[in-house]
Amino acid sequence: MSLRRTNIYLEDDQIDALKVVAATRGSSLATVVRDAVDAYLRDQVVGDLAWRTEFENLLDRVRSRLDSSITPEEIEADITEARGEVRQIHRASRRR
Repeated sequence: MSLRRTNIYLEDDQIDALKVVAATRGSSLATVVRDAVDAYLRDQVVGDLAWRTEFENLLDRVRSRLDSSITPEEIEADITEARGEVRQIHRASRRR
């Protein structure tokens, strides 16, 4: 693993809290920050994977209900038309 130097701006309270965590763990402030970034990124990836799985499940449910004779182009045209209708409704409601 190669490390690159970077600068970030933290509030004094954040730095103080990180120093306490580092002292408690017997590690450096930089290690605590790297560990926190790693944990954040793991949460983001897990959240993204969970969202993707849920989205794929939704697509499977929708696909199972579609008539196989309907083409993707027809579906896209219906979606585009529905989007246009929703936009018109929103515009009309803002004028009131």
